Amino acid sequence: MFEYSHRNAENLFEFVRLFDYVEDLVFLMGVRGDKVIYDYINQAAKNLTALSDDVIGKSVSEVVKDKAEAAALNGQYLDVAFTKKSIHFTHTISNGTDQYTGDTTLYPLMDTDGECRFILGIVRDVTEKYMLEQKLRETEELFRIITENTMDVIRIIDTNGIIQYSSPSSETVSGYDADYYRGKHFTEVIHEDDCDRVKEQFELLIAEKKAAVVEIRHLHRDGHCIWKEVVATPIIEDGQVKSVVTSSRDITERIEYKEKLSKMAFYDYLSGLPNRRLLDDRLEMAIHLAERTEKKVGLLFLDGRDFKSINDQFGHEMGDGVIKTVARVLEGCVRKVDTVGRLGGDEFVVILPDIKHEENVFEVSTRIANAFNEPISVKGNELSFTLDIGVAIYPTHADQKKLLINCADQALYEAKKYKDAVFKVYDLELS
Repeated sequence: MFEYSHRNAENLFEFVRLFDYVEDLVFLMGVRGDKVIYDYINQAAKNLTALSDDVIGKSVSEVVKDKAEAAALNGQYLDVAFTKKSIHFTHTISNGTDQYTGDTTLYPLMDTDGECRFILGIVRDVTEKYMLEQKLRETEELFRIITENTMDVIRIIDTNGIIQYSSPSSETVSGYDADYYRGKHFTEVIHEDDCDRVKEQFELLIAEKKAAVVEIRHLHRDGHCIWKEVVATPIIEDGQVKSVVTSSRDITERIEYKEKLSKMAFYDYLSGLPNRRLLDDRLEMAIHLAERTEKKVGLLFLDGRDFKSINDQFGHEMGDGVIKTVARVLEGCVRKVDTVGRLGGDEFVVILPDIKHEENVFEVSTRIANAFNEPISVKGNELSFTLDIGVAIYPTHADQKKLLINCADQALYEAKKYKDAVFKVYDLELS
């Protein structure tokens, strides 16, 4: 609270004239009963409001053209004079062309008798700040509307990888509500096999300050994984990454479709076994491994004897059932590292990699032959189905893929000469 004596009133005016050199708007208002008079305005006030010294000695109601605005402003000044307490408010300032936002404080100036004869008004132009705050509020509202209504999951993650915010759509997509994610590291909510790769991508994003797109498996509450495409964008302030905003969407169907297309390219549609293309790759890999480890590779060509008669007697649906059953029986005769494939019709291939002794190949061949000594059960029918088997071994019979295939094919041809189904090992004398 400011205080002055009647004798020092002139000094008061000298004092306020110092405000001509400040950027804030300064008004010295005299209280005359129920009127408030302009006694002084500084240069900044003149510049911003287009007022001049012509207003000196005039009341607020005479200067402010809008009657409602004049009455409100006059009332605020009188409240200060009556209560002898300063007040603070924000209001709009107009110069007839432009409008500004003023952050205003009114201070009562008390004389020695305790009466408020003058009021000092200091107004700071906060238009830019107000507009920024308004834009921020609008942006926050827009962000809220988007995050609450989009099916994409929006997250804000700090530079340590801790999730600070997760949009409400989290629950729809993953079964967990937004609060579940807050405070967790992002690696806690993705598949463990993806963690190292995603952490590396996150660190690179922060270092390079560039957005990134990554595909991850996200953990669902019921235990399964959802494939998601995540777009991560760094939020940069003063040249430093302050946080990362991610937007992710469910791409499970897309991934499954890609996998289906891939399977169609490399797997037989009927049996689900590797097709000729994948078998060729697997055999080449097995030979390369054997070269490095000085081990062997067994290659078995198998051909059914009874498939045509089953098709003719029972129809193609039963024939398809036979192919599927034979595939499962063959898979049951080999190791997990081995490959059972189908070339077409009733022709199958077995690749046995990482073999120490040739006897191991013969054991598998015998196991397969014995498995078909008994009828197989297909769609409730017991059917007789036998296989001829031709066997070739790398590098005993051939040290190249193409030659090894020829050897197995030749051995199969020899096996078919026998009345009963047998497995026949390639004979070097046949070459």
